[in-house]
Amino acid sequence: MKNNLQDRMLQLMSDTCWHSTEELVEKISHRFSATMHTLKKRGYQFDKRRIQGQQHEYRLLIKLKAIA
Repeated sequence: MKNNLQDRMLQLMSDTCWHSTEELVEKISHRFSATMHTLKKRGYQFDKRRIQGQQHEYRLLIKLKAIA
């Protein structure tokens, strides 16, 4: 059974290490930022840093408590 993009992203980024744009495109999708946006709406927080020029890295920070 194939995981959906959100599950794949959470599995990859659960190590809380930095992941490059290239890695996310390769392992998630070229639209990884849309997946990240959906996860943000579910309460997950991500950090982003510029590493060189227009290259960035991302990491999962925390999941906020769901608002009832």
